[in-house]
Amino acid sequence: MDHRLAFAALIALLIGAGTPLAFAWARLLPEDAPPFPIEPGSFPSVDHESPPPEEPSRKKDYLIAAPLLLCLTIAFVFRVPGFPGSTVLGWIGGTIPGLDAHSSAIVVHVVLALIAVGVGVFGALRPGPLRIPLIVSGALILLLWFVGPLLQTAMLTGI
Repeated sequence: MDHRLAFAALIALLIGAGTPLAFAWARLLPEDAPPFPIEPGSFPSVDHESPPPEEPSRKKDYLIAAPLLLCLTIAFVFRVPGFPGSTVLGWIGGTIPGLDAHSSAIVVHVVLALIAVGVGVFGALRPGPLRIPLIVSGALILLLWFVGPLLQTAMLTGI
Protein backbone atom coordinates (compact mmCIF):
# COMPACT_ATOMS: atom_id res chain seq x y z
CA MET A 1 0.00 0.00 0.00
CA ASP A 2 1.28 3.43 -0.87
CA HIS A 3 2.34 5.45 2.18
CA ARG A 4 0.23 8.44 1.11
CA LEU A 5 -2.89 6.30 0.82
CA ALA A 6 -2.16 4.72 4.22
CA PHE A 7 -1.76 8.20 5.74
CA ALA A 8 -5.04 9.40 4.24
CA ALA A 9 -6.85 6.24 5.40
CA LEU A 10 -5.44 6.58 8.93
CA ILE A 11 -6.46 10.24 9.15
CA ALA A 12 -9.94 9.42 7.83
CA LEU A 13 -10.24 6.60 10.36
CA LEU A 14 -9.11 8.83 13.24
CA ILE A 15 -11.54 11.60 12.28
CA GLY A 16 -14.31 9.09 11.65
CA ALA A 17 -13.80 7.42 15.03
CA GLY A 18 -13.50 10.70 16.93
CA THR A 19 -16.61 12.35 15.49
CA PRO A 20 -19.23 9.99 17.00
CA LEU A 21 -17.38 10.17 20.31
CA ALA A 22 -17.72 13.96 20.28
CA PHE A 23 -21.42 13.69 19.39
CA ALA A 24 -21.98 11.16 22.19
CA TRP A 25 -20.25 13.37 24.77
CA ALA A 26 -22.27 16.37 23.56
CA ARG A 27 -25.52 14.42 23.90
CA LEU A 28 -24.54 13.17 27.33
CA LEU A 29 -24.24 16.71 28.70
CA PRO A 30 -27.52 18.40 29.72
CA GLU A 31 -28.94 21.12 27.49
CA ASP A 32 -28.66 24.72 28.52
CA ALA A 33 -31.74 26.70 29.41
CA PRO A 34 -32.85 29.26 26.82
CA PRO A 35 -31.16 32.65 27.32
CA PHE A 36 -34.51 34.39 27.84
CA PRO A 37 -38.01 33.15 28.63
CA ILE A 38 -40.46 32.76 25.74
CA GLU A 39 -43.74 34.41 26.63
CA PRO A 40 -47.04 32.92 25.47
CA GLY A 41 -48.39 34.55 22.33
CA SER A 42 -45.02 35.78 21.04
CA PHE A 43 -44.75 32.92 18.55
CA PRO A 44 -48.21 31.86 17.28
CA SER A 45 -46.88 28.76 15.51
CA VAL A 46 -45.43 27.48 18.79
CA ASP A 47 -48.68 28.09 20.65
CA HIS A 48 -50.64 25.82 18.28
CA GLU A 49 -48.23 22.89 18.48
CA SER A 50 -48.96 20.03 20.80
CA PRO A 51 -46.58 19.75 23.74
CA PRO A 52 -43.76 17.24 23.30
CA PRO A 53 -44.44 13.85 24.86
CA GLU A 54 -42.86 13.27 28.22
CA GLU A 55 -39.79 11.08 27.90
CA PRO A 56 -39.06 8.51 30.58
CA SER A 57 -36.09 9.20 32.77
CA ARG A 58 -32.87 8.20 31.05
CA LYS A 59 -30.66 8.42 34.13
CA LYS A 60 -30.16 4.66 34.29
CA ASP A 61 -29.12 4.59 30.62
CA TYR A 62 -26.71 7.47 31.20
CA LEU A 63 -25.22 5.76 34.24
CA ILE A 64 -24.35 2.79 32.04
CA ALA A 65 -23.46 4.75 28.88
CA ALA A 66 -21.10 7.25 30.52
CA PRO A 67 -18.50 4.71 31.75
CA LEU A 68 -18.72 2.84 28.45
CA LEU A 69 -18.18 6.10 26.59
CA LEU A 70 -15.22 6.92 28.84
CA CYS A 71 -13.66 3.52 28.04
CA LEU A 72 -14.16 4.10 24.31
CA THR A 73 -12.59 7.55 24.59
CA ILE A 74 -9.56 6.11 26.38
CA ALA A 75 -9.30 3.42 23.69
CA PHE A 76 -9.42 6.13 21.03
CA VAL A 77 -6.69 8.15 22.74
CA PHE A 78 -4.45 5.08 22.90
CA ARG A 79 -4.57 4.78 19.10
CA VAL A 80 -3.79 8.42 18.32
CA PRO A 81 -0.29 8.48 16.79
CA GLY A 82 2.22 9.91 19.23
CA PHE A 83 0.45 8.77 22.38
CA PRO A 84 2.93 6.85 24.58
CA GLY A 85 0.86 3.67 24.67
CA SER A 86 3.82 1.35 25.26
CA THR A 87 4.87 3.40 28.29
CA VAL A 88 1.37 3.18 29.76
CA LEU A 89 1.19 -0.56 29.03
CA GLY A 90 4.59 -1.03 30.69
CA TRP A 91 3.36 0.91 33.71
CA ILE A 92 0.21 -1.23 33.90
CA GLY A 93 2.36 -4.35 33.58
CA GLY A 94 4.61 -3.17 36.41
CA THR A 95 1.73 -2.12 38.64
CA ILE A 96 -0.20 -5.39 38.50
CA PRO A 97 1.86 -8.23 39.97
CA GLY A 98 2.53 -11.16 37.64
CA LEU A 99 1.75 -9.16 34.50
CA ASP A 100 4.48 -8.12 32.08
CA ALA A 101 4.22 -5.65 29.19
CA HIS A 102 3.44 -8.34 26.58
CA SER A 103 0.62 -9.95 28.53
CA SER A 104 -0.78 -6.54 29.49
CA ALA A 105 -0.97 -5.67 25.77
CA ILE A 106 -2.93 -8.86 25.13
CA VAL A 107 -5.24 -8.14 28.07
CA VAL A 108 -5.82 -4.58 26.84
CA HIS A 109 -6.71 -5.81 23.34
CA VAL A 110 -9.17 -8.39 24.69
CA VAL A 111 -10.76 -5.97 27.14
CA LEU A 112 -11.03 -3.31 24.45
CA ALA A 113 -12.73 -5.68 22.05
CA LEU A 114 -15.19 -6.76 24.75
CA ILE A 115 -15.97 -3.15 25.70
CA ALA A 116 -16.45 -2.07 22.07
CA VAL A 117 -18.76 -5.01 21.37
CA GLY A 118 -20.60 -4.31 24.63
CA VAL A 119 -21.08 -0.67 23.67
CA GLY A 120 -22.44 -1.72 20.28
CA VAL A 121 -24.86 -4.19 21.85
CA PHE A 122 -25.92 -1.63 24.48
CA GLY A 123 -26.54 0.94 21.76
CA ALA A 124 -28.47 -1.54 19.63
CA LEU A 125 -30.71 -2.73 22.45
CA ARG A 126 -31.42 0.55 24.24
CA PRO A 127 -33.25 3.27 22.32
CA GLY A 128 -32.27 6.80 23.17
CA PRO A 129 -30.23 9.79 22.07
CA LEU A 130 -26.91 7.95 22.45
CA ARG A 131 -27.90 4.94 20.34
CA ILE A 132 -26.34 5.82 16.98
CA PRO A 133 -23.15 7.46 18.34
CA LEU A 134 -22.46 4.47 20.59
CA ILE A 135 -22.93 1.92 17.81
CA VAL A 136 -20.84 3.86 15.29
CA SER A 137 -18.06 4.76 17.73
CA GLY A 138 -17.84 1.17 18.99
CA ALA A 139 -17.47 -0.17 15.45
CA LEU A 140 -14.97 2.48 14.36
CA ILE A 141 -12.86 2.13 17.51
CA LEU A 142 -12.61 -1.62 16.84
CA LEU A 143 -11.60 -0.86 13.27
CA LEU A 144 -9.09 1.72 14.49
CA TRP A 145 -7.52 -0.75 16.92
CA PHE A 146 -7.18 -3.62 14.48
CA VAL A 147 -6.56 -1.81 11.16
CA GLY A 148 -4.81 1.30 12.52
CA PRO A 149 -1.49 -0.46 13.29
CA LEU A 150 -1.42 -1.90 9.77
CA LEU A 151 -1.98 1.55 8.31
CA GLN A 152 0.70 3.06 10.55
CA THR A 153 3.18 0.39 9.50
CA ALA A 154 2.37 0.90 5.82
CA MET A 155 2.66 4.66 6.26
CA LEU A 156 6.03 4.51 8.01
CA THR A 157 7.68 1.86 5.85
CA GLY A 158 6.41 3.29 2.56
CA ILE A 159 5.69 -0.13 1.11
